[in-house]
Amino acid sequence: MNKTKVSLAIFAGVVSIICAWLLAQGVKNFRAQSPTINVTGMAEKQITSDLIVWNLTLKSKDETRASAYSQYKRVAQTMRKYLTEHGIADSCISTSSVDITPETRTIQDSDNNRYYTVDDGFSVSQRLTVRSTNVALVERVYQNISELYNEGLNFSSDAPLYYYTKLNDLKMEMLNKASQNAYERAQTIASGSHSDIGAVVSSSMGVFQIVGLNMEEEYSWGGTFNTSSKEKVASITVRTTYEVND
Repeated sequence: MNKTKVSLAIFAGVVSIICAWLLAQGVKNFRAQSPTINVTGMAEKQITSDLIVWNLTLKSKDETRASAYSQYKRVAQTMRKYLTEHGIADSCISTSSVDITPETRTIQDSDNNRYYTVDDGFSVSQRLTVRSTNVALVERVYQNISELYNEGLNFSSDAPLYYYTKLNDLKMEMLNKASQNAYERAQTIASGSHSDIGAVVSSSMGVFQIVGLNMEEEYSWGGTFNTSSKEKVASITVRTTYEVND
C-alpha cells in the first residue's frame, strides 16, 4: 500500500514537471512569434510610347488572275513610293505574302426562283506594316494617307499601335518605388500603435499593367497592356508582410 502511494506521488510529480515544461515552451513560442503587418505598395508612372506599328492592307480586283495581280503591283509600288518620299525608310517597311483569291457572286433567277453562283474574277491582298521609333513622323504620314484614294488606290489603313520598348527597366524601377511605398504604409500603421517595423517576412509582386492616359480603362487582375494610346500610365503593386516590434 505504501509502495503504491509512493509510485503515485512520483508519477504525479513527473506529470507536473512535464506540464510546467510544456507551458514554458508555449509561452516562449508565443513570445517568439512577433505580430505582423500586411500592406500593399503601389507605384505609377506616365510614359510615352517609343515605337509605333501601322498596318495597311493593299487590295486589287480584276477579271483574271494576271490582271488582278498587275493592278496589285501598281498599288504596292505607289504605296511604297509614297511612304519613302515622306520619310519612312525602306527598312521600316515589311510585307506579308501576297494572297490571291478567286471571287464568286450569287445571281438570282427570278423566273425559276433559283440562285446561281458564278465566277467573279480574282482579288489580291497583302498586309504592309510600318514599324518605327520615329513616332511623330509615322503619325503625320498616317494622318495624310487618304491622299492616295484620289489616285484610285484600293487599300485600307488601320489605326496605329503604340508600344513602350523599355518595359524591363520600367518594371524594375517601379518595383523599387512600390516597395518603398509599402514600407512607408507599414510605418504609418505601426506608428499609430507605437510600434516599429521589423524585418520583411514575405514580399511578392502584384499586377503590372499599362493603360491609356486619361482613358476610362478598367484595371484587370490579369494585367492590361494598352496599345491604342501614345501616352500611357504604368502601374504596379507589391504585397509585403513586415514583423512588428513593440
